Amino acid sequence: MDLTEIKTISIGTRLAAMFLDHLFMTIIAMFFYIPAMISVFAELFQATHEQTNVDFIGGVYGYVGLFGFAIYFCKDSFNGQSIAKRILKLQLVDNTTGDVASPWKCFLRNLFIIIWPIEAIVVLTNTSRRLGDMIAGTKLVAFDPTQVQPKVNIGKVLFPVLIAYGLMFLFIFPFTRSFPTTEEQKVTYIETSHNQQSSLELEKLLNDSLGEFTTVKVKVYDKIKNQDLKYISIAFQFKESFIDSFESKEGKNSRIDFASSNTLFNIQNTIDFLVSTKFQNRTFLGQWQYIYKDKKLGAMQTISSDISWAQEK
Repeated sequence: MDLTEIKTISIGTRLAAMFLDHLFMTIIAMFFYIPAMISVFAELFQATHEQTNVDFIGGVYGYVGLFGFAIYFCKDSFNGQSIAKRILKLQLVDNTTGDVASPWKCFLRNLFIIIWPIEAIVVLTNTSRRLGDMIAGTKLVAFDPTQVQPKVNIGKVLFPVLIAYGLMFLFIFPFTRSFPTTEEQKVTYIETSHNQQSSLELEKLLNDSLGEFTTVKVKVYDKIKNQDLKYISIAFQFKESFIDSFESKEGKNSRIDFASSNTLFNIQNTIDFLVSTKFQNRTFLGQWQYIYKDKKLGAMQTISSDISWAQEK
């Protein structure tokens, strides 16, 4: 390619390319999180005794989703053209030779996306070369349809993707480990200690008292690993008629939602009292889960509350 004949790219076209690149690649990256989303939403529609999962990013689905973002950094690897650049007829080339930029150079260039505000400022002064281009030795030009395009080497394309995946795994995942994870907070109860009779008795007591507006599921385990305590899990699935009645009473335009209302607070106090009639304080740990459909959001909501009566006097 004759570098002296390269056409100047307008600021509007350059900003459009950045915006569309981000839009398309974010959609593609999010696609890899669909399995996680399906799993999470499926669980919201049923009462469950699983302990609350706060380790979504660092969990098993995080490894799959991370691959989507690795592709983000390698978006220009196919002959120097991302989806947006193909639409806008732009291409990345080697700044020295004018040949199509290699997948490795495209990857190196796109690493600087993480400081996009600086990159955006640089673009306003030089539409062909942002900071990443200067480091990688590349340049953005108008696509020349008469230029012979090299055959895509899949091996060379995949190599930067694997490097990007590895780098994010090394630098992003340790960050998530600084937060409490499900495994760190999870109470390890002994599965074989499940007490069906106690579970059914407490479940009947709660359903008899609260069955007008919720369906209750209970599991009681007599043993917790390394602790002389029981574990009690209770899942409350509120009936839509009850939530409708609550919203009608509060008013559709009210800022009060069910999760923060006195109604739920009073229900929880009732639950705590009823449980205390069957199990003495300081004898168990547990988790209460409240599941209901939020009409304003049009989606199922789950509120989890860890109960620790082991320390109470």
